[in-house]
Amino acid sequence: MEGKRFRNGVFQRAEGLLAAEAGEDLLMMNVELGRYFNLNSVGARIFALLEQPMTQQALVAALTNEYEVSEQVAFDELETFLGVLYERGLVTVSDGPAN
Repeated sequence: MEGKRFRNGVFQRAEGLLAAEAGEDLLMMNVELGRYFNLNSVGARIFALLEQPMTQQALVAALTNEYEVSEQVAFDELETFLGVLYERGLVTVSDGPAN
């Protein structure tokens, strides 16, 4: 993936996903691929935030307000997590402005 586009892109949930809460976790199924995914409580919160288009920096700001984590740690871990979500077809990334 193009690193700069990914860092400066706008992320949103992919279409065609089924999701159900299981305690604090989130269970999802990518209908097209027929694959199941499980997100822990922090992953589920990030996925909830992505109901609306958001930049990585906006996500970092939201997470540092909600959790006791430094901006750098949040950025680094979020970048990895978003990469995994993207590779698995759970989020999309675009160059457009976030709402």
